[in-house]
Amino acid sequence: MEGRVLIPFIQALRDKFGEHAAGEVVDETIRKLAAEDGARWAATCGRTTASMRTMARELWVIDESEDHLDFNVTRCGYAEFYKELGLADLGVRVHCNRDHAMLVGFNNELELSRSQTIMAGATCCDFRFRKRP
Repeated sequence: MEGRVLIPFIQALRDKFGEHAAGEVVDETIRKLAAEDGARWAATCGRTTASMRTMARELWVIDESEDHLDFNVTRCGYAEFYKELGLADLGVRVHCNRDHAMLVGFNNELELSRSQTIMAGATCCDFRFRKRP
């Protein structure tokens, strides 16, 4: 549902204001909403790496310690959806770009690095969470 409404809206923004201006508005909005989602997640689950581990361990964990959590996501329904529509670039903007901002809302003592995403054509999304020094 969200994609069926959001995609035409973003395309209308692109048509009216140009790719760059529309992209800035979308990026800023997505980061703000993601940070708010992260804060809600923290309020529900706690602001600790332990709460992240609990969720991720059940799915994808490849390495973890007190200071870090590494996991790979190997299938993404969002990527499949946006690629099928030929809009992977929009998928990166709307979904993949949320991750860093969501973490800020969840716990700004953590940092995320990710070198690749399925949306951008990789075989997996490699999430690497670390406690900030």
